[in-house]
Amino acid sequence: MMAATHHLLGCKGCGSAVVEAAFALAGVPLDREEVDYSRESPTRERLLAVNPLGQVPALILPDGRVLTESLAIVHYVNDLEPGADLVPSPGDATRTAFYRWAVFIVAAVYPTFTYGDDPGKWVGGEECGKRLRESTDRAREALWMQVEQAAGEPWFLGERASALDLYLAVMTRWRPGLLWFAKRTPRIVQIAKRAAALPAVAPVIERNFS
Repeated sequence: MMAATHHLLGCKGCGSAVVEAAFALAGVPLDREEVDYSRESPTRERLLAVNPLGQVPALILPDGRVLTESLAIVHYVNDLEPGADLVPSPGDATRTAFYRWAVFIVAAVYPTFTYGDDPGKWVGGEECGKRLRESTDRAREALWMQVEQAAGEPWFLGERASALDLYLAVMTRWRPGLLWFAKRTPRIVQIAKRAAALPAVAPVIERNFS
């Protein structure tokens, strides 16, 4: 059994939950450190020392190097334990779809939170901040509808599970919330429920969203 030498800086309910779930599925031990990335947080300096962007997840590898960005970490974990099947292997017919939609989620959907969660960081004035929050919320809903159209059954990629299902299990718990997803994206909801119920993943979801 590998020693618990991977150290994750994360925060409850954040994107770091995807990384926790990936490690859990792979059976790779992980130390976790709770940090708050908000500007007033007493742990912000600790986070900035590891990741100058001030974002989670930030993973400290056994040799001291730092790896950030959830999708990069997912690939790293898959390299450690290919049997976890987080990423389709070369030659797998679903590999192209995985790359398209995994990057779509982290490059198109996720930034709507980057800008909408803290609009004062990007624009001045309360009214401008309110409009930015509203516009990013509406944009996110439209993006999720595209993801819904691409979703397979019983997993996002069809018969084989992947890290895409972990993203859905976590991100359906963010804005616009489970009720919105249940009404408008039934395939995404079923995939998210199935992934969240996996024995290795369920404790991660419980810890992050209880």
